[in-house]
Amino acid sequence: MSFRSKSTLICFIVLLYLIYTSLHRTRPLPPPPPPPPFYISTTPINLIPIPLPPHTTRSVISVSSTTSAPASPPTPLDIPSTTSSSSISLPSTTTSIESPFDPPIEPKKIHDPNEKYLTFFTHSGFQNQLIQAWYLNRTLILPKALLGEAFGWSLFGKLQLEHQLRDQQTTEDCEEYTSEMDQWRINCPRRDQFAMLPFDDIFDLSWAKQHVKILVREEANDAWLASTFGIVRAGGAGTNDPDLMVEEDMVPEEEYGSYVDGDILYFRGPTRYDWRIFDTPRKTQRLGKYADALNIYELRRRKEKLIHFSSLFGSGKLPIRRPEHYDFLRSLQRSITYHHPAVLEMTDLIVDKLGGHGNFIGLHIRSGDGWFVNALPENILNIVSQLDRAVESQQQRQPSLLDDTYDSPASSPSVLRPDLATCVAAAKARETTLVYVATDARNPRLDSAFDPLWKSHPCSFTIHDILTQGGSYDEDADLDSEDNDDESAAAAVASMEWAILDKERNPATGASMRKFLLPLVDASISSRGWFFIGSKGSTFSGYISRLHDVYWSDAKKQELAAAIVEE
Repeated sequence: MSFRSKSTLICFIVLLYLIYTSLHRTRPLPPPPPPPPFYISTTPINLIPIPLPPHTTRSVISVSSTTSAPASPPTPLDIPSTTSSSSISLPSTTTSIESPFDPPIEPKKIHDPNEKYLTFFTHSGFQNQLIQAWYLNRTLILPKALLGEAFGWSLFGKLQLEHQLRDQQTTEDCEEYTSEMDQWRINCPRRDQFAMLPFDDIFDLSWAKQHVKILVREEANDAWLASTFGIVRAGGAGTNDPDLMVEEDMVPEEEYGSYVDGDILYFRGPTRYDWRIFDTPRKTQRLGKYADALNIYELRRRKEKLIHFSSLFGSGKLPIRRPEHYDFLRSLQRSITYHHPAVLEMTDLIVDKLGGHGNFIGLHIRSGDGWFVNALPENILNIVSQLDRAVESQQQRQPSLLDDTYDSPASSPSVLRPDLATCVAAAKARETTLVYVATDARNPRLDSAFDPLWKSHPCSFTIHDILTQGGSYDEDADLDSEDNDDESAAAAVASMEWAILDKERNPATGASMRKFLLPLVDASISSRGWFFIGSKGSTFSGYISRLHDVYWSDAKKQELAAAIVEE
């Protein structure tokens, strides 16, 4: 080929290349993906940071509007990051014009399709569930707290139905669950007998959320799990979605046992002492009263999207052997305290009327249900005995100002009610022992089982006694009248202090939350005494005891800090 031919060919190739590159540059590029949301933390965490288990690598990110914002789990050398209950997303590249009367448009929450979850049906506490979620590095789908008329442990199907009957979407007469109620022989609960609130409306879970991602379970049915998280049973069972449901692929539902159904691994225990879950792998485990054993290493290897327990409640269910796990438990217990604003405001009001924290002894006397009804007389005698020993240990004299009144066998409960101001002043002068009585008893002043307490420690008061003395007491009031919705004589008294609780409204009915929040106020007040005595066998008493320890530990730290500043 001649030189000129070669040159012509080269020029032609270069020309084709230039045309190609020019056309390529004019093609529009795909739009960039929208930026992910980011979170801003504002709430400081003061407790000692506990690392997640060694297998953990993910960040803890909350996507529920009722949960805390995310923070990466701190390592032992890290300062814990802070949390917030709000999230801020970067602005969208698209714009729209909204009427000032239109409700704000909430962004749809998107869940990681690879995320793994743990859930259960609550009938008591939720500490074991938090620990288990931390062990397994799973997001905890936490049912709402039940306040008011409670139900105990049951088989999985009955526990689920109890929750479904109380879901806000359920009709007032529960007509959609008629056949299920007949099957389990339970009635539709009255809406004025209970309230459902997210746990973090009641308790401070800010520390827990640094270590466990927590989402609120809004509904107890399977369809909600499917639509919210994409967690679907085999053959679309329970979804009520004809596009998902394939009957021949469905797995028969079992009343109890452990089995896999689609995306869910079920643990449905035949008793509350079903599986004992250990934090160390061993060939043989001490089961005690439990029927079988699991260990967290086996559960960590499970690939199912959701592990669903019927209940994780039970003493000794999660024996802890590893020191780092015990440290986590202790920090968790110390962190879960009341933070409901109305509960704390009412607590401060009553403690002030009692002369301040440390001017009284706190009691918790459970009497309203189960074993505690028949055990009440023995329980009170035991509490009075402990109270006497506590007083003797402080070398305080027993009261004499009301002894003559109690010597009279004709004395009535209304006469035996002492004067609060006199007792508070005497307690400050160490002339008597002031006692605050937290109880679920309907009318403890009229219950003869309480007589040993009133007679041996006349300066003993319930919250109703205290608020009644702030106004006028009607001796002729019908104590059993339905108008007295607080279920005690003091409910007949129109007191401004009750407005603190009355202003809180049940989300489902709009009625006052007073009777549902009162047990929490009772517990909080009792924990502020210089000594606390609870009812034997009561888990609620156990919680108040921990509140007492936390409160006084923090109070001593504050006093020490104040003393250092003064020096």
